[in-house]
Amino acid sequence: MHRIDSSTAQADKFGEGKNGFTGGNPQTGELPTALDADYFDSVQEEICGVIEAAGIALDKTQRNQLLTALPLLFLSRANPFADIAADGAAAIATSLANLGLGDIVLAGVCSGVFGNPGRILIPAIIGGAKQTLIFQWGNIGNGGSGSAGTATLGTTFPNGALGGVLTSYDTTSGGNCVTRTSLSNSSISALFKDLTINYPFTPVRLLTANYFVWGY
Repeated sequence: MHRIDSSTAQADKFGEGKNGFTGGNPQTGELPTALDADYFDSVQEEICGVIEAAGIALDKTQRNQLLTALPLLFLSRANPFADIAADGAAAIATSLANLGLGDIVLAGVCSGVFGNPGRILIPAIIGGAKQTLIFQWGNIGNGGSGSAGTATLGTTFPNGALGGVLTSYDTTSGGNCVTRTSLSNSSISALFKDLTINYPFTPVRLLTANYFVWGY
């Protein structure tokens, strides 16, 4: 593109080096600006280049092709990112990668249940592969007597249980102790001892503990 530079252009009309047009002045003998082929070629190719860059074929019967082309070349401010979404999955993935959000979006969002029992599933990308870290909690008891107690987990760990802890609670003076005896992908088992009675401390009352386990 260039500003008019024919011999009859009005020099520096819009500032130094920024020529413009003049209609001339018959009284002073000033000639109107001559429009040469160079200038028209420049204007034509600048406008046509925008239209064709938008994938639109030039059509001499249309008067709105430049206006049609511009929204295709720029993101919409009226409906942000709708343009990218309309371009499909590949365009979305590229955009997220350019923003450094690819892995975060691939991982997804947390899910779970807040309650007792409860759980939370935390997605993550580990070594380029999607994994889900799972925390679960709830109560475990001995059923009213005896030492053994087992609780079924709300969600089975799809790959493996990594660890777990137990915390006993008891309002009776002397209390009790609890030990984890097994942990599988779907359950946790515990051994209860009633410290309010004599050895071997085998409970004859309900004993309860909280469990907290994690896996993936």
